[in-house]
Amino acid sequence: MTSHTETEILSQPDVWRQTIEALDPMGFIAPFGDESTDVLVTGCGSTHYLAMSAAALLREAGVRAWALPASELIAQASPSIPSPEHTTLLAISRSGTTTETVMAVEHFRRLGGRTVALITCYPDTPLAAEADVVWAAPAAAEESVAQTRSFSSMLVIVSAVAGALRGADLSVLHRLPDAAEQILATSRAPMAALAGETALETFFFLGSGALYGVAAEGMLKLKEMSLTGSEAYHALEFRHGPMSMCDDSTAVIALVSPERADLEEAVLSDIAPFGSQIVTIGHERLHLIPPDIPGWAAPALYLLPLQLLALERAIDRNLDPDQPRHLTAVIHLDASAEAS
Repeated sequence: MTSHTETEILSQPDVWRQTIEALDPMGFIAPFGDESTDVLVTGCGSTHYLAMSAAALLREAGVRAWALPASELIAQASPSIPSPEHTTLLAISRSGTTTETVMAVEHFRRLGGRTVALITCYPDTPLAAEADVVWAAPAAAEESVAQTRSFSSMLVIVSAVAGALRGADLSVLHRLPDAAEQILATSRAPMAALAGETALETFFFLGSGALYGVAAEGMLKLKEMSLTGSEAYHALEFRHGPMSMCDDSTAVIALVSPERADLEEAVLSDIAPFGSQIVTIGHERLHLIPPDIPGWAAPALYLLPLQLLALERAIDRNLDPDQPRHLTAVIHLDASAEAS
């Protein structure tokens, strides 16, 4: 029987088409104000990693942006936001109901924050009601616990916003669904083969810039679905200690960006003698990102082989990818206790 997770992973090209068709680029610029505006991006779990990618894409577009987990935002006083009145909070939440994210928005409002923008799959929620601007991907809603098409579809929205802010031609986004179909088709067999290698105990995911958040999400998917030890690092940071773990029981999944390819390839050359299996994903790599899709639009494509790896590893271990151990789809906390 096909799992919800598998169905949702394979549905991404169609879901992206619906999400891209529904975008209104005319509304992307206003929430970010002028050059004096800072942007704080927040989320929890997967959406915190998505927030990291979003902040990186916004910085590349010339916006002062940084990411912070929602739990850190509510746990700190105003110094965590130096000038709330000149700050836009970009909240990301699949469900629109995650307690820490709701509390972070409320905290931001109390501090006199400038604007709240929300990216979500559910536009009719309390969190959406609190936001000044809502960008939604309702077609990406999921039945499974682990985020797959929701994460990637919200990342496509982030790419669209970043592209608009940098004055890019957003028509390139319409190439993403076809590229996703090709990547899903060509990546499944090699990812299944890698997933089935029982000698591999630990997987390392490497990425730079906006791809670091994608690498971290790949790490999380592998842990959630298959209970496999995995870690994520900024690509060049891997030399600074983690490389000591490399041997024939480890695999390194490298997300190679066109902008940093030479530097990232040098890291892979350094670790090659140590026995790790190395898999590269990029514009000219084993898992091909089409070269006509620019870096700001491509991050969601890098995620697809990582989702397949997690799915196939779960299947190989006779685990149910729809029901990761100890986890639920949405975290609801006692807000009054958390605030005390």
